[in-house]
Amino acid sequence: MKTMLARRDLLLAGLAASMLTALPVLTTTARAEAKDALPEGGARLDPRQVQFLFADLQPTVLPLSRTVPPEALGRSAAALAKVATILEIPMLFSVVPQGEVPSTVIDELRPYATAANTVRRTLAGPFMDPPTAAAVAASGRRTMVVAGVATEVAVLHAVLDAVAAGYSVHYVVDAIGGLSERTEAAAMRHMEHVGAVPTSVLSLTTRLTPDFFSPPGSETFEAVKPLL
Repeated sequence: MKTMLARRDLLLAGLAASMLTALPVLTTTARAEAKDALPEGGARLDPRQVQFLFADLQPTVLPLSRTVPPEALGRSAAALAKVATILEIPMLFSVVPQGEVPSTVIDELRPYATAANTVRRTLAGPFMDPPTAAAVAASGRRTMVVAGVATEVAVLHAVLDAVAAGYSVHYVVDAIGGLSERTEAAAMRHMEHVGAVPTSVLSLTTRLTPDFFSPPGSETFEAVKPLL
């Protein structure tokens, strides 16, 4: 009997030692599998299904923002664009005429705006402009992230039309600027009513890349650090 108990204890000790030895491997494997197995509709957003729309973030339009200081709005927009670059997310810059001044984006976005991803329009809403709507559709990505000025005009129109076109839409509250607290609040209620999701630069980034400790999450976290 004593011999059998001794053999059992020896086997149990060996099994425990094997499990302890394998634990780091199991933990690493489980972590990798968990990253790939997160359900749709949960916290994580798949960067491969996302595109960004920046509306009217221009030198003559940005100062109209009364709800987010223009300087802060510029930093937030630049952080978004940098995150998009890291994750290879398509960006589209929609701009309107500025009188005699050429239609260009704010300085913070110039490193990211090119002739290929910048579309000029004369209508209030980006989706009302056929070339803009065509450029958005061309990516094939069905999740739209919207930033811009003013919340009550370009952002609102973009969100409503994108939702109507079947896109899942997120608007970034620290990368949009309204003309007043009251009118922006009305626009936000309208956007939420049709199903658009309010978010922030930090929340969106951590949903796209939830792992802070390895690329690309470590890189995107560095991109949003200036906002913290």
